[in-house]
Amino acid sequence: MGHIIHVELTSAAPQATADFYARAFGWRTTASPFIPDYLTAETGDGPGIDAAIMSSDYQSQHTIMWIEVEDIDAALAAVTEAGGAAAGEVHDLPGVGRVGYASDPAGVVIGLKQPA
Repeated sequence: MGHIIHVELTSAAPQATADFYARAFGWRTTASPFIPDYLTAETGDGPGIDAAIMSSDYQSQHTIMWIEVEDIDAALAAVTEAGGAAAGEVHDLPGVGRVGYASDPAGVVIGLKQPA
């Protein structure tokens, strides 16, 4: 069973958006060493999930939930069989795992992550 592990927020001005969440909620952001205009965000101690803020040049949907899966290829096959679709290519991120996007039948983008 996949569970939500992360959420991405898209913005035309990622740093300004990160600054807003830092001031409003105390989030701490760090620029990704792999992807330009992509900041990871620590949302606080305790239960919950962390986030990221990225350029809307990557995805136009404002919020994207990420689901952890054991096997991303099998998960993409299940998404397709259930009426959804793959939404781009799967990428390997060093020390993170394999990641990619899919969409549900209504076109809502979902991130999938297979841990390293």
